[in-house]
Amino acid sequence: MELNKFILLLISSSLLPFLAGATFEAPGIADALGPAMSSLSAATTRSPLPPPVVSPTIRSPFPSPVSSPSPPDSPAHSSSTLPLLSNNAALTKICDVTRYPAECLATIAPFLTGETNPISVLKIGIHALQKSFEEATAVATKIINDLSTTAAVKAPLDTCVESFDSGIAVLNDALTAISAHDIGRLSTKLSSALTYSDTCEEAFAEQPDLESPLQETGQHLDKLASINLAISASLQWS
Repeated sequence: MELNKFILLLISSSLLPFLAGATFEAPGIADALGPAMSSLSAATTRSPLPPPVVSPTIRSPFPSPVSSPSPPDSPAHSSSTLPLLSNNAALTKICDVTRYPAECLATIAPFLTGETNPISVLKIGIHALQKSFEEATAVATKIINDLSTTAAVKAPLDTCVESFDSGIAVLNDALTAISAHDIGRLSTKLSSALTYSDTCEEAFAEQPDLESPLQETGQHLDKLASINLAISASLQWS
């Protein structure tokens, strides 16, 4: 009897893959194989896989980088600068008589305090032109003193410095003419200031092979001198 059970156990081990899903209709065989198959099924059943091990989150000791905020628009480059300056209706009206109303607004508005009238605006414009002459003189002198500047360039630059200095002096006379209500003298002095701003470029124009390093500076001086002359022409002395 023990031998028969051993033989059946061997046979069931070999046929287990084929008999695992089969239904035994012969009760004798099913009863004989039942205990053996139960033991083998329990032995061959795979244990469930262990749950995945979740690695702990390792946090960096350093803080996360913070993106820098976008810099605000600079007032000097803001597209709304000129519209804001033109909110002063009186100043806008005065600057409109010039050939360069936008430059007039940008030059005068930052320094305008108190009452806005042609005389107050003109005084600010004259001081602005004087300051520009001084800055142009400093730039020209620096180029002259540069060892790499050739003698051919230094010669017209010397003329520029002389004309800029003369422009500063003639504008002082223009301020005196305003105080004296001397419209004729004022017009003459402001016209001279425009001439002095042109003299520098004319010195370079005499030598076509030379390019003026002060071309943009000269254009700026011309605009300011033109603005002042136009405003003075609109004055009505009481």
